[in-house]
Amino acid sequence: MSGQYPTTVNFAATQFKDNRPTLLNQTLSGKKSVRQIGGQYFSFTVQMPPLKQENAQAYFAFLQKQKGSFEDFTIAAPLDNLGAAKGETDIQVVGSHTAGDASIALDGFTANQSGALKAGDLIKFANHSKVYMVQTDIDANSSGQLTVLISPNLITALTDNVAVIVNKPEFTVYLQSNEIMYSTNASGFYNISFDVREVIT
Repeated sequence: MSGQYPTTVNFAATQFKDNRPTLLNQTLSGKKSVRQIGGQYFSFTVQMPPLKQENAQAYFAFLQKQKGSFEDFTIAAPLDNLGAAKGETDIQVVGSHTAGDASIALDGFTANQSGALKAGDLIKFANHSKVYMVQTDIDANSSGQLTVLISPNLITALTDNVAVIVNKPEFTVYLQSNEIMYSTNASGFYNISFDVREVIT
């Protein structure tokens, strides 16, 4: 692990992708045979806004430290979730859940909170390097509890009271290219962009 991507300047994630390696065969008669051959992962392009030289050099030095695809680092999602609970910091898992589960019981929400989590929100469990996506809008009940449907299914078991990050979770990633570059011009501003892929550690 080689650090956390600097947050001095926020970035825009472009071409955010959900990847599910799949082997597909289709016969001449049109019948389809398909199976998944790998785990789900997210990947995305990081596009920095125009940077002054001092910021650009600091960011580029961080990327150089990754030694191409050799090192892993963390990078936080750039946008807030839409769920009403995005400001909550005391959300926890209720009970134990095994790898493969997709419905996870949580508590610590505001009682009767409408739209506590929204479809497409990104969440992360404290003992996981994996980021998960919420599948449906869900309200909290009168006890501040809810059961969230996530994708992909859990890759690692959860125990009771594991903390849950419900806004801007950090992805564990590596650079998808062994080459990094910046461009600049007479204006003195620098442009940096690069592609990353989520990795499970």
